[in-house]
Amino acid sequence: MDYHRPLNESADNPKVHIALAMVPGVNRTAGDPASYSESPILVNPGGPGGRGAGFAINAGGLLQGLVGNHHDIIGFDPRGVGATTPVANCFVAPDDGLGLDGHNIALINRLSWVLSGHEVGLINSSNVALGKIDVRARAMARLCKKIDDQEGEGSIFRYANTANVARDMLSIVHAWDEWRSSTSAKVPHAEDPQRKPEAVDAAARLDEGTGIVEPTRSTKGKLVYWGFSYGTLLGATFASMFPDAVGRLILDGVVDADHYVEPIWVDSLIDADAIWEEFFVYCHEAGQDCKLFRPGDDVEDIKRRFHDIMTRLQKQPEIVISPQPDENVPALVTAGDVKMVLFSSLYSPVAVFPIVASLLDVIFEGRLNQSTAPPVFPMLCHDLNLPIWPDDSQVTIMCSDKRYKLNEDVPALQERFEKMASYSSFADVWMGVNIGCDGWEIEAKDPPMRWGDHPAHKPAPIDTNFPILFLSSRRDPVTPLHAALKMTRKFAGASIVEQASDGHCTLSCVSLCTARHVRAYVNDGVLPPPPRFDPGDKDKGEWTTCECDEKPWSSFGGPAGPREQDGSTTAAVDAHTLEELKIMASYYGLRHKFVSQATSWLVGELNPLRSFIVGMPPELSKESQTCSERGTD
Repeated sequence: MDYHRPLNESADNPKVHIALAMVPGVNRTAGDPASYSESPILVNPGGPGGRGAGFAINAGGLLQGLVGNHHDIIGFDPRGVGATTPVANCFVAPDDGLGLDGHNIALINRLSWVLSGHEVGLINSSNVALGKIDVRARAMARLCKKIDDQEGEGSIFRYANTANVARDMLSIVHAWDEWRSSTSAKVPHAEDPQRKPEAVDAAARLDEGTGIVEPTRSTKGKLVYWGFSYGTLLGATFASMFPDAVGRLILDGVVDADHYVEPIWVDSLIDADAIWEEFFVYCHEAGQDCKLFRPGDDVEDIKRRFHDIMTRLQKQPEIVISPQPDENVPALVTAGDVKMVLFSSLYSPVAVFPIVASLLDVIFEGRLNQSTAPPVFPMLCHDLNLPIWPDDSQVTIMCSDKRYKLNEDVPALQERFEKMASYSSFADVWMGVNIGCDGWEIEAKDPPMRWGDHPAHKPAPIDTNFPILFLSSRRDPVTPLHAALKMTRKFAGASIVEQASDGHCTLSCVSLCTARHVRAYVNDGVLPPPPRFDPGDKDKGEWTTCECDEKPWSSFGGPAGPREQDGSTTAAVDAHTLEELKIMASYYGLRHKFVSQATSWLVGELNPLRSFIVGMPPELSKESQTCSERGTD
């Protein structure tokens, strides 16, 4: 648990047991570690608090389809997260001695707390909402501090920060190397198919002209990693702590590390409103395929229709009563509920804008009763025995990483909110995430990371063993291109690919061009040419860009490829080889997995519109919500 404390120093020897899941590559032999790749690809889906083990299980095969099926994919749950133990759970409870499991008691207590705060809404939903959200954050901070005090030196809350997770990744690298070499004297190494002979015993260096790293491609004993969103912060932290252990690092949807350690992430939303404005343009271009469009509309007509909907909901929430005879639960749909859905759509306009248009049309036409389903909580059916329980890892990691703590009264928070709102109309959503750290009392045992914008914290670029590849959408709602460019400059020889798309991470839309760069980097050690920045404006210059192969209402349709509105294949499909189409289909599958995960988290369990956005089609939602279907599987 504590890398500074020998295991034999403490009587109880507190340890962290990291949950891992692997999707092996082709031609692996059980019981023969030497038949596996010299370095697996570790993945982190973001967060903080994202469950990498589950991501690998669900998406590992798709990742292999993108980079090559000769790679072993490993996902892990970071400290305090998911199936890793101990878990960061502020609602932990013992068994009651009468047959009720402590996990279920904790789950019911957590649900009661969440339910009690749902009606508060967003930061600006009322003139008292900010104060209520803040005091609830402080209450949670105090509860977590109580659990931390009880656990003492064995408390995971003190050791769950990103720097410790980076150390865990190095431990995984070393453990893999040791395991793989355990039978190397007995069993000859089985070469991965599709890999060329490796050059060894030379440090990787970048040829400024070609962007090719020579003469070594070996990753033995090094980290090969693909991190998304918060996972980029984790990867960058690893590279800053262990630059000699970098094998390949792909950082996609890049967090500004200097910004991340600040009390409030003010600048994250600088692109959010521009992405939302594109909704109306795409809807107009789609015409009748966009449900919010009406014959004769121009872009401004669609905007007015949207604003009419939001104004109506701000004045009076929509009462929703399901017509189903066995769904007798009233619901209120507020403007805040819709705002959460709109914000989630910014993560992948290609996937979610058409759904949002359908939702807005349903509200406009007064048909919400037929299109929503009340939440049914499975713990009310019977005791659960889940493999993974809810936790408080996100707030634990996020707050432990703060270099500058947040501990402010409501007037000061209001000022911060107003500053954020000057950047984006979605500040009311994003500020709620940030306030979670107000009043956090638990001190991380390791000091916060040395990221920060102070001149004293700006050392020369870090020289890693192998250059890093950064990826970014042109407009990202929470990790803008500006952050990716800034982080690229922090690492010597690093390169960047800008994907000409809207959305969070390059997985937000299918791009064969981006996929080719990723494959070349992982498989052959080839990077795009390094960026050339303008001296007067570091956000301008020359670097590699890639186009997106889909857009809202014209998405890639899975293995068959993109489709025209009449169902015929596009000319773009006809121009692609079968191998390229398979790569694009894997990219499409990854986009679906990634967006489903992000949308589910952003919309929230208690949003009455959840079933419309992340659930099954409304006509099937009844079956999916029953206790018999939501049992202990």
